[in-house]
Amino acid sequence: MVTVQSLFGCLAILLPVMWLELPSGVSLRLTAPADKTSVSLSDGSHRQIVDARFAPYSAIGKFKGTMTCTAAMILDPRIIVTAAHCIMERDGTIGRSNFTFQPGYQVGSNSAKFDATVRAVGSRQNVGHETVRDAARDWAILVLDRAPSGVQPFVLSRYSIGTLELAGLQLQLPAYTDDVAHAEALSVDTACAVRELVWDTLIHNCTAGRGSSGAPLLVREEHGYAIIGIQAASIFEGDQSGHIARFAGNQAIGSWMFMKAALALSRQLNTESVTTVNSADY
Repeated sequence: MVTVQSLFGCLAILLPVMWLELPSGVSLRLTAPADKTSVSLSDGSHRQIVDARFAPYSAIGKFKGTMTCTAAMILDPRIIVTAAHCIMERDGTIGRSNFTFQPGYQVGSNSAKFDATVRAVGSRQNVGHETVRDAARDWAILVLDRAPSGVQPFVLSRYSIGTLELAGLQLQLPAYTDDVAHAEALSVDTACAVRELVWDTLIHNCTAGRGSSGAPLLVREEHGYAIIGIQAASIFEGDQSGHIARFAGNQAIGSWMFMKAALALSRQLNTESVTTVNSADY
């Protein structure tokens, strides 16, 4: 049974992407690096399977927390960002510490596994009792036990919530989703965009499935790809009686929401020891 939280009253319902089901049955066939060839899917979307061992996708990996999600390296090779609900129990508590991250993961590869420790959290994600403020802060930053070699982390986008140019940006959403090769390969929606801004979050039309929570929303900038947000949830419109009427779009947490915490941690990693987050910090 899925519990949903109404954020638009009777107009819309917010549903975490971890419960979103999409068509399945796509097999994986990789024959060349991502910089040379990708494998298209036949599900009607713009998604393609790419070789996650090569840049820029090598900085993205499969994250194992309270569920399987997607995460990406930012600013420093030891820092990753994902959705906060990926590390929390349904009541919003962080009840475990054995989180792992596999950058560049795909079936058949020898992708290394890294232990990850929570360092900062946007807000508690309590299923059934989430507020609008909490939904807009569904992010978590973790530190890896060691730095992956030869991987360039993403920078954070220079665009902000007050930038009118957001609507014209072409975006990408790379994620490990159950409906593509059973999350054993990285698939990328290569042509999507921001539709609007709601409650300090980005509403976009990128294809997302179960497992895409925490996936980076990428935008092309002068020196490569940058993260403009991370995937958090799907939005469904509802009728006056509260029944789900139709899918309205996906919600991403803007990078400006966690930029300050990420920059501070990046500086600390190079100058001093950092402490683990606890419930009092959020």
